[in-house]
Amino acid sequence: MKHTLSFSALLAALFLLGCEEKPIVIPDLQAGDRRVLVEELTGVRCQNCPDGSRELLALQEVYGKENLIIISIHAAGSFSAPYTSNPPNQYDFRFEKGTELANFIGIAEGYPTASVNRQLLPGAMSLFSPRSAWPGMAADEFNEDFGLDLFMNTTYDETSRQLNVSLNMAPAATLTGDNRVTVMITQDSILDVQLDGTTKIPNYAHRHVLRHIVTKADGDLISEPLSAGALVNKTFSLTLDPSWDAKHCSVIAFVHHGGNPDKEVLQVVEKHVKG
Repeated sequence: MKHTLSFSALLAALFLLGCEEKPIVIPDLQAGDRRVLVEELTGVRCQNCPDGSRELLALQEVYGKENLIIISIHAAGSFSAPYTSNPPNQYDFRFEKGTELANFIGIAEGYPTASVNRQLLPGAMSLFSPRSAWPGMAADEFNEDFGLDLFMNTTYDETSRQLNVSLNMAPAATLTGDNRVTVMITQDSILDVQLDGTTKIPNYAHRHVLRHIVTKADGDLISEPLSAGALVNKTFSLTLDPSWDAKHCSVIAFVHHGGNPDKEVLQVVEKHVKG
């Protein structure tokens, strides 16, 4: 199904995103076409990060949730340390592989910051980019085509909380080099403390929170050739943590390069654990 935007809706979306020097061309997206990954670096003590999150949600309204896929990585140093009082955080969103992932992507030069398909801006040293760059980078990425699609199927047992993932990689063109696959679990709509500007919000809705990385943090090497017309299958299995609300959890899988600095994301797919 094609995703279309009315002229008034487009104007409203662009108003939310602010003025950009570079015109943003909205492509005509179709299911199964290009999807873009945004990896946001954030923390509960980061006062400007909620503004960045809201801008990313506005971008999702432009492109569609199934096309612009967001991961929020709580690995922003001291900004991600949970509050211990007045009121305290119920959750600590930090974990070791999340920090490894953030370090693999690059060093933050300010907040809010996010990586858009792990593209490097001209003259930049890190794949994390400032908020002003996100709209233009996303538009550019939607107009790229790496000749690869991903198809993911999942099964989930509510009693055992066992989750099985089957990922099919279908290249339309031969993809050479260091290609890797990364699989993650995110959880949405977690109510907990967050600093928003100068206000400490006790029931802030944390979105797209990275909870677990199934593969290596920098991705598992794809040893099979990604040849035009081939179909490469990978399977993964895990047990969901009992503290995670399965109905708000999603599986995100993406194929990317693993070089330095070339870590570019070629394609991404997301699927809810339940439904």
